[in-house]
Amino acid sequence: MIIQCESCSRKFIVKDSNIPKDGRTVQCGYCSVTWHQMPVTTPTRAVKKPQISKPVVEADESPSVDSIKASDGKTYRFLGSQWAELLPSGKTGLFARKKISQELDEITGRKEIKVTRKRKKKLEEVDPSSGGLDSEKQLSDTYKPKQGLGFFGYIFLLIIIGFSVVGVLRTFENDLLNTFPQTEYIYELLDEQLEFLAESVKNIIVIINDLIDSY
Repeated sequence: MIIQCESCSRKFIVKDSNIPKDGRTVQCGYCSVTWHQMPVTTPTRAVKKPQISKPVVEADESPSVDSIKASDGKTYRFLGSQWAELLPSGKTGLFARKKISQELDEITGRKEIKVTRKRKKKLEEVDPSSGGLDSEKQLSDTYKPKQGLGFFGYIFLLIIIGFSVVGVLRTFENDLLNTFPQTEYIYELLDEQLEFLAESVKNIIVIINDLIDSY
């Protein structure tokens, strides 16, 4: 149990057997205060049992048919998935043929239940984003994300735009210089950059040739 000093509020852990039912005198090891300590009762917590919910059993939509007579004169019983011949002894015999099964389904209304289930399944397969889910002919919308140019595509596009601007400036160089003499600085800067670009391309070609020759 855990006891607490009445003076300095220090807490100590002691064995339950050290404190009898009538209590005993104890002394704090920090402040040396003594007091009469009674057993400390540990409060009990009520444990709530988890409530187990019973599974809900869905009712079978198929009609319960003990016996029904078909056009072939025989009596049949529905076994949950198929129709079987009901013998005079009360036991079931061979399964009914497909034609007889369809006839018995129409008589008992199981054909409508099958159609309803198929329609429900078809509606669940339709894309929820499309409208008119009640329509059987509604087709799901096909969403195709738009694909961009990508990183290298944008770089290639910028290169094309740059060459186009340079081509336009070179084509109308004389006209621009005559009309705007201040553009001479732009053409000088452009010539320097083109020379630098040409040298860089030459160096890259030389490096590639050296790599090819080394192999």
